[in-house]
Amino acid sequence: MRRSMMAFLICFLAFCCCPTSAQNPAPVTGKPAVDKKMNGLMVYGDDFLFSVKEPGNWDSDIDKVARYYYSNIIFIPENKLSRAAHVNIRIRVNHKETIDPSEDMQTDMRGYKAKYPKVNFSDLAVSHPTYKICAKLFYIENDFYEYVVYVDPGPNVTKNFSVVMSKDSTPATPDEIKAFKEILESLFWFPVIIQK
Repeated sequence: MRRSMMAFLICFLAFCCCPTSAQNPAPVTGKPAVDKKMNGLMVYGDDFLFSVKEPGNWDSDIDKVARYYYSNIIFIPENKLSRAAHVNIRIRVNHKETIDPSEDMQTDMRGYKAKYPKVNFSDLAVSHPTYKICAKLFYIENDFYEYVVYVDPGPNVTKNFSVVMSKDSTPATPDEIKAFKEILESLFWFPVIIQK
Protein backbone atom coordinates (compact mmCIF):
# COMPACT_ATOMS: atom_id res chain seq x y z
CA MET A 1 0.00 0.00 0.00
CA ARG A 2 2.78 2.41 0.92
CA ARG A 3 4.61 1.77 -2.38
CA SER A 4 1.45 2.41 -4.43
CA MET A 5 0.81 5.65 -2.52
CA MET A 6 4.36 6.80 -3.31
CA ALA A 7 3.90 5.93 -7.00
CA PHE A 8 0.64 7.87 -7.04
CA LEU A 9 2.31 10.94 -5.50
CA ILE A 10 5.17 10.84 -8.01
CA CYS A 11 2.76 10.57 -10.93
CA PHE A 12 0.57 13.35 -9.50
CA LEU A 13 3.55 15.71 -9.04
CA ALA A 14 4.87 14.90 -12.51
CA PHE A 15 1.44 15.66 -13.97
CA CYS A 16 1.12 18.97 -12.09
CA CYS A 17 4.68 20.22 -12.57
CA CYS A 18 5.43 19.03 -16.09
CA PRO A 19 2.99 20.03 -18.80
CA THR A 20 1.82 17.38 -21.20
CA SER A 21 0.69 17.91 -24.74
CA ALA A 22 -2.90 17.71 -23.52
CA GLN A 23 -2.37 20.53 -21.03
CA ASN A 24 -0.22 22.72 -23.29
CA PRO A 25 -0.44 21.75 -26.94
CA ALA A 26 2.73 22.44 -28.92
CA PRO A 27 2.37 25.17 -31.52
CA VAL A 28 2.00 23.98 -35.09
CA THR A 29 5.53 24.43 -36.43
CA GLY A 30 6.22 21.08 -38.03
CA LYS A 31 8.42 20.14 -35.06
CA PRO A 32 7.51 17.17 -32.89
CA ALA A 33 5.79 17.93 -29.59
CA VAL A 34 8.76 16.57 -27.62
CA ASP A 35 10.78 19.64 -28.67
CA LYS A 36 8.52 21.88 -26.58
CA LYS A 37 10.20 23.22 -23.42
CA MET A 38 8.64 22.58 -20.03
CA ASN A 39 7.10 25.54 -18.21
CA GLY A 40 9.47 25.24 -15.26
CA LEU A 41 12.43 23.29 -13.96
CA MET A 42 12.66 22.33 -10.30
CA VAL A 43 16.11 22.83 -8.76
CA TYR A 44 16.79 21.63 -5.23
CA GLY A 45 19.50 21.02 -2.66
CA ASP A 46 19.75 20.20 1.03
CA ASP A 47 17.96 23.36 2.14
CA PHE A 48 16.44 24.96 -0.95
CA LEU A 49 13.90 24.38 -3.71
CA PHE A 50 13.16 26.76 -6.55
CA SER A 51 11.69 26.72 -10.02
CA VAL A 52 12.94 28.51 -13.11
CA LYS A 53 11.95 28.52 -16.75
CA GLU A 54 14.33 27.26 -19.42
CA PRO A 55 14.07 29.67 -22.37
CA GLY A 56 13.62 28.38 -25.90
CA ASN A 57 16.89 27.69 -27.71
CA TRP A 58 18.81 27.29 -24.43
CA ASP A 59 19.91 24.14 -22.61
CA SER A 60 20.32 23.80 -18.85
CA ASP A 61 22.65 21.78 -16.65
CA ILE A 62 22.63 21.10 -12.90
CA ASP A 63 25.53 18.68 -12.88
CA LYS A 64 29.15 18.95 -14.05
CA VAL A 65 28.94 22.24 -15.96
CA ALA A 66 26.94 23.97 -13.20
CA ARG A 67 29.38 22.74 -10.55
CA TYR A 68 32.34 23.96 -12.62
CA TYR A 69 30.83 27.46 -12.44
CA TYR A 70 29.89 27.11 -8.74
CA SER A 71 26.22 27.37 -9.67
CA ASN A 72 23.06 25.43 -8.95
CA ILE A 73 21.95 25.64 -12.58
CA ILE A 74 23.51 27.01 -15.76
CA PHE A 75 21.91 27.85 -19.10
CA ILE A 76 23.88 27.63 -22.34
CA PRO A 77 22.60 28.54 -25.83
CA GLU A 78 21.77 25.66 -28.15
CA ASN A 79 23.18 27.63 -31.11
CA LYS A 80 26.84 26.71 -31.70
CA LEU A 81 27.68 30.28 -32.76
CA SER A 82 26.33 31.59 -29.45
CA ARG A 83 28.24 28.92 -27.56
CA ALA A 84 31.42 30.01 -29.37
CA ALA A 85 30.81 33.54 -28.03
CA HIS A 86 31.13 32.08 -24.52
CA VAL A 87 27.82 33.23 -23.12
CA ASN A 88 26.04 31.57 -20.22
CA ILE A 89 23.47 32.37 -17.54
CA ARG A 90 23.99 31.03 -14.03
CA ILE A 91 21.86 30.88 -10.89
CA ARG A 92 23.31 30.25 -7.46
CA VAL A 93 21.57 30.06 -4.10
CA ASN A 94 23.57 31.90 -1.43
CA HIS A 95 23.29 32.27 2.32
CA LYS A 96 21.70 35.68 2.89
CA GLU A 97 24.18 38.06 4.54
CA THR A 98 21.88 41.12 4.46
CA ILE A 99 18.21 41.86 3.89
CA ASP A 100 19.07 44.37 1.16
CA PRO A 101 20.30 43.06 -2.23
CA SER A 102 21.98 46.42 -2.91
CA GLU A 103 24.38 45.80 0.00
CA ASP A 104 25.40 42.48 -1.58
CA MET A 105 25.88 44.30 -4.87
CA GLN A 106 28.13 46.94 -3.27
CA THR A 107 30.31 44.20 -1.76
CA ASP A 108 30.54 42.47 -5.15
CA MET A 109 31.42 45.75 -6.91
CA ARG A 110 34.24 46.46 -4.45
CA GLY A 111 35.62 42.97 -5.02
CA TYR A 112 35.54 43.39 -8.80
CA LYS A 113 37.19 46.83 -8.59
CA ALA A 114 40.01 45.34 -6.50
CA LYS A 115 40.51 42.47 -8.98
CA TYR A 116 39.88 44.46 -12.18
CA PRO A 117 40.76 48.15 -11.62
CA LYS A 118 39.47 49.09 -15.11
CA VAL A 119 36.00 47.60 -14.55
CA ASN A 120 32.98 49.81 -15.24
CA PHE A 121 29.51 49.57 -13.73
CA SER A 122 26.15 50.62 -15.11
CA ASP A 123 22.52 50.13 -14.14
CA LEU A 124 20.66 47.20 -15.62
CA ALA A 125 16.98 47.55 -16.56
CA VAL A 126 15.54 44.24 -15.33
CA SER A 127 12.96 43.32 -12.71
CA HIS A 128 11.23 40.50 -10.91
CA PRO A 129 7.43 40.49 -10.58
CA THR A 130 7.54 39.74 -6.83
CA TYR A 131 11.01 39.79 -5.30
CA LYS A 132 13.28 42.69 -4.40
CA ILE A 133 16.35 42.86 -6.65
CA CYS A 134 19.49 44.86 -7.35
CA ALA A 135 20.98 44.70 -10.85
CA LYS A 136 24.19 46.00 -12.46
CA LEU A 137 26.29 45.43 -15.54
CA PHE A 138 30.00 44.91 -14.78
CA TYR A 139 32.21 45.28 -17.84
CA ILE A 140 35.53 46.07 -19.42
CA GLU A 141 34.92 46.98 -23.06
CA ASN A 142 35.98 44.31 -25.55
CA ASP A 143 36.94 42.00 -22.68
CA PHE A 144 33.97 40.82 -20.58
CA TYR A 145 30.37 41.73 -19.73
CA GLU A 146 28.74 40.42 -16.52
CA TYR A 147 25.01 41.06 -16.03
CA VAL A 148 24.60 40.62 -12.27
CA VAL A 149 21.33 40.48 -10.32
CA TYR A 150 20.83 39.74 -6.62
CA VAL A 151 17.33 38.52 -5.82
CA ASP A 152 15.83 38.43 -2.31
CA PRO A 153 12.93 35.91 -2.21
CA GLY A 154 11.55 37.42 0.99
CA PRO A 155 12.23 38.42 4.59
CA ASN A 156 11.44 34.95 5.98
CA VAL A 157 13.93 33.22 3.66
CA THR A 158 17.55 32.83 4.81
CA LYS A 159 18.83 32.45 1.23
CA ASN A 160 19.01 34.66 -1.83
CA PHE A 161 19.76 34.18 -5.52
CA SER A 162 22.51 35.53 -7.67
CA VAL A 163 21.62 35.47 -11.36
CA VAL A 164 24.51 36.24 -13.71
CA MET A 165 24.88 36.31 -17.47
CA SER A 166 28.51 36.28 -18.63
CA LYS A 167 29.59 37.17 -22.15
CA ASP A 168 33.08 37.44 -23.60
CA SER A 169 34.23 40.38 -25.73
CA THR A 170 30.87 41.89 -26.74
CA PRO A 171 27.69 43.01 -24.96
CA ALA A 172 24.76 40.60 -24.90
CA THR A 173 22.51 40.52 -27.95
CA PRO A 174 18.80 41.41 -27.66
CA ASP A 175 17.94 37.67 -27.76
CA GLU A 176 20.41 36.94 -24.96
CA ILE A 177 18.98 39.79 -22.85
CA LYS A 178 15.49 38.43 -23.52
CA ALA A 179 16.51 34.95 -22.28
CA PHE A 180 18.18 36.49 -19.21
CA LYS A 181 15.03 38.44 -18.34
CA GLU A 182 12.84 35.37 -18.90
CA ILE A 183 14.97 33.32 -16.51
CA LEU A 184 15.11 36.08 -13.90
CA GLU A 185 11.37 36.82 -13.99
CA SER A 186 10.46 33.12 -13.75
CA LEU A 187 12.41 32.46 -10.52
CA PHE A 188 10.18 31.16 -7.75
CA TRP A 189 11.30 30.15 -4.24
CA PHE A 190 9.50 27.27 -2.52
CA PRO A 191 9.53 27.15 1.29
CA VAL A 192 11.44 24.09 2.46
CA ILE A 193 10.88 22.37 5.79
CA ILE A 194 14.15 20.92 7.03
CA GLN A 195 13.70 17.86 9.21
CA LYS A 196 16.43 17.15 11.74
